[in-house]
Amino acid sequence: MKQFLNDRLPLDGVMAHLRKPLPKHINLLFSLGSLAMFLLLLQAATGAFLALSYSPTPDHAYNAVNYINDEVPFGKFVRGLHHWGASAMVIIVFLHILRVVLYGSYKAPRELTWVVGVLLLLVTLGFGFTGYLLPWDEKAYWATVVGIEISSTAPVLGDVVAKIMRGGAEVGAVTLSRFYALHTIWLPWLAFGLVGLHLFLVRFYGSSGTPKNTPEDMKTGKPFYPDQVFEDVVGMLILFVILACAALFAPVPLEDVADPTNADYDPRPEWYFLFLFQLLKYFQGPFEILGTFVIPTVGMLLLLFLPFLDRSERKVLWKRPIAMTVTSVCVVAIVGLTILGATAPKLETQEETQPTDEAQQVTPPDTETTDINEGEDVFDFQLTEEEIENAKDVGEESE
Repeated sequence: MKQFLNDRLPLDGVMAHLRKPLPKHINLLFSLGSLAMFLLLLQAATGAFLALSYSPTPDHAYNAVNYINDEVPFGKFVRGLHHWGASAMVIIVFLHILRVVLYGSYKAPRELTWVVGVLLLLVTLGFGFTGYLLPWDEKAYWATVVGIEISSTAPVLGDVVAKIMRGGAEVGAVTLSRFYALHTIWLPWLAFGLVGLHLFLVRFYGSSGTPKNTPEDMKTGKPFYPDQVFEDVVGMLILFVILACAALFAPVPLEDVADPTNADYDPRPEWYFLFLFQLLKYFQGPFEILGTFVIPTVGMLLLLFLPFLDRSERKVLWKRPIAMTVTSVCVVAIVGLTILGATAPKLETQEETQPTDEAQQVTPPDTETTDINEGEDVFDFQLTEEEIENAKDVGEESE
C-alpha cells in the first residue's frame, strides 16, 4: 500500500518538507498559531453539531437552544465547548499577534503573512458578533441592536451597512437569518481560505525565529515533524481539557427570550467587545463618532499596515522604544477598558410599585360595571312606546 501511494502521490516530498529543520530558540510562543488553527477546527465541528438542532427563526431559535441544552445528547457540553472555544480563540489570536509584534516577525519579507493574520483577527471578531444573536435571548438581541446602531454612525456607508445587516427597519427574522448565514457559511469559507493562504506564506518564507537567530541558527533547529508537531499536539490536548472543564462546570448562560418591546434592558456585549463598549462612554453628542468609528478604524488600519510603517531593523520589542511604547499603551488601554466595562454597574429599572399594605386597603373600581354603564349611556337601543306604535302603524299601512 505504501509503495502504491508513493507511486501516485508525492508523499516522500511532503515528508521531506515536514522534516525541514526550524530555527533554533523556538519556544512555546510559536505554538500559538497551531492552537488558533485547532480552535477554528473545533468551532467548525461543534458548530456543525449544533446546527443539526437549530432553527434560525425568532419563533424557534430560543426553543431550539433550550432543546439542545436539555434534550440533545451531549448538547449542553458541545454548546459549552463552542461558547468557551470562541472566547479562547480571541485570546489565542490576540496573543499570537502580540508574539509577532514582540519578535518583530512582521518585518520583511513577511509583510503579507502579517496582513493575512490581521484579516483573520477581523474574521474571528466577526464570528463573535454574528454568533451573538443566534440564541435569541434578551442579551443577544439588545447587544446586536446596539452593535448595528454603532455601525450606522460610520460616515457615508454607515446607514447602508446597518440596513443590510438588519434586512429591514429593525432587528427581526431577516436579521437572524442573515447573521446565521454569515456565521455558518460566509465567514467559515473566508476563514479557511485565509488560513490556507497564511499557512502557505508561513511555509514559503519559513519560520521567523527570534531576533537573536543568526543565519546559521535559522537552519539548524529541531525538525517540524515530529518534534514541533508533538509539542503542538500536547498544547492542543491541554487546551481541550481546559475547554472541556469550562463546558462542564461553567454552563453557558441563557437569559429570557428576546423581547423587542423591553426598552429598559441594559445591553452588554461579550467580553471581547467590552473595551469598545466602555470607550463609547467617553464620547457623547457630536464626539460620539470618535468612539464608534474613528478610533477603532484608525487603530485597525495602523495594525494592518504596521509592517509598512515600521521599517526599522528587526529587534526584540524592548529594544525598539517607539514600538514598545505604542504596543504597551494599546495593550493597557484594551485590558483596562475591558475591566472597566465588565465592572460597570448595570442600569436599574425604576418602577413605581405600590406598597402591599396600601394595595390591600384600596378597593379596585368595578371597571366592568363602569364600562357597561358608559356603553348603555352612549348606545341606548331601547324603543319608546310612541316609537313602537308608529312602527305598528307603518306595518298595517304596508299590508
